[in-house]
Amino acid sequence: MEMQIKFLMGAASIVIAIVAYGIYLWQASKAGGAQPHPFSWLLWGIVTGVAYIIQAGTGGEAGSWVSGFTSAMCLLIGLLSLFRHRWQFSAFDWLSLTAGFLLLVYFLAAKNLISSAILATAIDVVGYGPTVKKGWAKPHNDSASSFALNGVKFVPAICALKSYSVTTWLYPATLVLVNGAVALMLVWRRRRLDTTFQGSRATLDS
Repeated sequence: MEMQIKFLMGAASIVIAIVAYGIYLWQASKAGGAQPHPFSWLLWGIVTGVAYIIQAGTGGEAGSWVSGFTSAMCLLIGLLSLFRHRWQFSAFDWLSLTAGFLLLVYFLAAKNLISSAILATAIDVVGYGPTVKKGWAKPHNDSASSFALNGVKFVPAICALKSYSVTTWLYPATLVLVNGAVALMLVWRRRRLDTTFQGSRATLDS
């Protein structure tokens, strides 16, 4: 019975992820819609791939499925955005992406699962930097609903884990918080900018 529940939780996390990325891709396909920062998404793809391998090898089972799916989707979205839009990358953007590749090299060389899981989590959070910077300036060019769902999807995934250790729960638990924080930031910034814009129009009209 417990295994069936964990299977269903793992499947539920995949369904939520499909909805989240479906919304994101739909919004990104519209003119003036979401513009995912390619370096953030490519970094997330690499880091989440490492996290998935670690989870799957240390008792993640159904709880790790969504990490593998997320890795593939992040790489796809990152590549699509890289070739669709013209970007000017800052030194911080390049450092973030380089950190992801260094994590991959470290993981392959050291094979230290606990330190790799901690590094993967830390670097993934750093990878939100370019997206947060862009979202703060242009909150309407990103998807708050997708980030919110991408946080929610890890809740059933955590419940679906077969065993709980730093290598299995740290990464998804952190992303529940970080994705939720980004979603709230985008909503708050939109309201602030919209209020400022409406105030400016009222002043001009008067």
